[in-house]
Amino acid sequence: MNYAQIDAALKASFQRENAAFLHGFWHGLNASHGEWSLKQWLDALVEEFDISSIPAELLKAFQLIHTSSEAQIQADALSLQLLLPDDEESIQIRALALQHWCQGYLYGLGLGPKVTNWKSLPTELREHIEDITQISQLDENSVSESEEDESDFINLVEYVRLTVGHIADELRVQTAPTLH
Repeated sequence: MNYAQIDAALKASFQRENAAFLHGFWHGLNASHGEWSLKQWLDALVEEFDISSIPAELLKAFQLIHTSSEAQIQADALSLQLLLPDDEESIQIRALALQHWCQGYLYGLGLGPKVTNWKSLPTELREHIEDITQISQLDENSVSESEEDESDFINLVEYVRLTVGHIADELRVQTAPTLH
């Protein structure tokens, strides 16, 4: 999946959220619902963003987000790759996209039935969600083009990637049927 191409398609006809936000939104919805079909994904987009029609280019972008995200999750929840701008972009642009990714994730996670009772979640899961909430408030202007900030950013992306995979696995286990 190419961030720049998907983001350009979204900006041309959607003009609401960027590719990072929508990719995070998909993963939040998936984690909080279990399996997430293309129809459910499109229905959620139409409902949440009050979309009256989906032009062909926008539909392709939505389908690509769904298809690639689903393939990553089916392979292994921990193999998730966040849809973010390439390393050639400034760290501020990438930090803003990470912020948007986390906001989308939290938005999608909050829409599902598995996270309706915050207090019933295991402590570790709540802490992970709180961490992602903190990252969603990242100030992209507080980072600079230094090796230290670049390294910190890479570690933060890796943390989000692994944490989101862990949350998906934990929520899947919590609702798995038990054999008697």
